[in-house]
Amino acid sequence: MSNGGVTAFETVMIPDFPDARLFVELSSYGVDLSEARHALELASGAGEESPLRDAAAYLIGFASLAYCRTFFDSKVRKPLTKHIVIPAEFQDLHWLVGAFRNTTIAHSQSELYTTFPVGILDAGTLRVRDVTAATYSQTLPPPMVSRFLELVEAVDDLLFEAIEPVRQRLIEELGGSDRAAMVARGVRPLVINASDADFDPRTKRLPYPTSNKLHWTSTPLSGE
Repeated sequence: MSNGGVTAFETVMIPDFPDARLFVELSSYGVDLSEARHALELASGAGEESPLRDAAAYLIGFASLAYCRTFFDSKVRKPLTKHIVIPAEFQDLHWLVGAFRNTTIAHSQSELYTTFPVGILDAGTLRVRDVTAATYSQTLPPPMVSRFLELVEAVDDLLFEAIEPVRQRLIEELGGSDRAAMVARGVRPLVINASDADFDPRTKRLPYPTSNKLHWTSTPLSGE
């Protein structure tokens, strides 16, 4: 439908059946990979003059977490490796990123983050001035970050190949449905408004979601 040269759209929820659930699962991997890719791209562009220079290590760490979310065991979806195969040329890096996530980012066990006890002495008298902790930290080296980005892009391409036939089946299924009735029913995801006091990260999403809770913070006006 066109309105004054601007195309108008209606949205409907795809009915709950296996391909719809599979599409949700596969697409959710894509979100994780997109986050990993964006973080790596930001880290790769964090040169000497970049305001992100000091954040580069944290961006790389986040990219490792986001990437590994797609492969590690989860209670709400299968590992992405149930749908695709990591290319042979990236296998070693794939496992290295997983180890980096496990021992360095998610759990502080690696010597890449080591804290030393250091005494501060007066240079002339050697009198003890203080005792402090000095931490050595090392993230992925730049050549490995570039390679990591190539890995994410390669996996994302394979994911697209897995999603596309499912998407086409959904298009055919929707094309054979009573779309007018679906629009009339107005079946869309239910938005549940809640306060920030109700925020709970321990919830588990469903394989076929029907609602989303938005948490709002009530900020009093100045002077109230």
